[in-house]
Amino acid sequence: GLKAEYIKGAYYVLADISALDGNDDKEKVITLLEKTGIATVPARAFYSDASNLNLARFCFSKKSDELDDAIERLKKL
Repeated sequence: GLKAEYIKGAYYVLADISALDGNDDKEKVITLLEKTGIATVPARAFYSDASNLNLARFCFSKKSDELDDAIERLKKL
């Protein structure tokens, strides 16, 4: 249910986390961690103006079995 934007040549995606509980992207990534056990970085860490930002950065430089496990966890949201 999270829409992600693939950035060509990158090892991460930015996903829209606006549907998650929380007042801002920082609270929303905490919600994601609590519900799935998946840690991600709020996109505010990469922008000078983070107001109304509802994105999280997911790194996918992981082993295939770890990514498969993460996908199954995210499906339960």
